[in-house]
Amino acid sequence: MKSFAPLDDPASVHSILSRISFLGGLSEEQLAVIMGLLECGGFAKGEMIARRGEEPTHIFIIASGRVDLLIEDGEHSVAKRTFEVGDCFGEAALLSLVNNTASFVAAEDSSLIAFSRQSLNRLHRENPDLFCRLILNLARDLARKLQYTDEILLRH
Repeated sequence: MKSFAPLDDPASVHSILSRISFLGGLSEEQLAVIMGLLECGGFAKGEMIARRGEEPTHIFIIASGRVDLLIEDGEHSVAKRTFEVGDCFGEAALLSLVNNTASFVAAEDSSLIAFSRQSLNRLHRENPDLFCRLILNLARDLARKLQYTDEILLRH
């Protein structure tokens, strides 16, 4: 597992903030709390970010680059979706407390912002109102992703 560094420059996130749907509707004060919990890391094209079967550790936000979601069964691998700047991934496994059911690979050199399980738990303890708002936003994102999957199934 790759290690992440604290996000030293929260201002770097502000340029993509409007694209990060699970941070939508938060006040400046709430955003400042979240920014203090974020980490960052880089991945080279082709580098695996998270593997199917691994324990989830982070919710990831793409700051630059693109990431492919791969559905695998051991023999076959199918790219289900490509995530771009501002998209987040990894939240389904992290929130459901099951191991990753998909893999994520950098489709090009990518910079990621990471929100760890430990930070989410810390937020739950220290700021339950903000935690609830964040969970509600993540639930909305997951509902949209489920609708996206339904559309894929209907087309095939």
